[in-house]
Amino acid sequence: MKSSKCIVCEEKKEQGIHIIEAFVCEECEKKIVTTETDAPLYNSFVEKLRSIITVKEEIAT
Repeated sequence: MKSSKCIVCEEKKEQGIHIIEAFVCEECEKKIVTTETDAPLYNSFVEKLRSIITVKEEIAT
């Protein structure tokens, strides 16, 4: 299986999900869904996931 670079931890992993052209590894996906919205790490995840919108806009142009 081919590895991809996670947009959250920026490590190359084989397991995870592809969203548009972005990749989120399995470990980060689990952290994202279990992190409380008032946790300091939550805003970091939100910013990383917002980069997917940028990728989508680049594809559209």
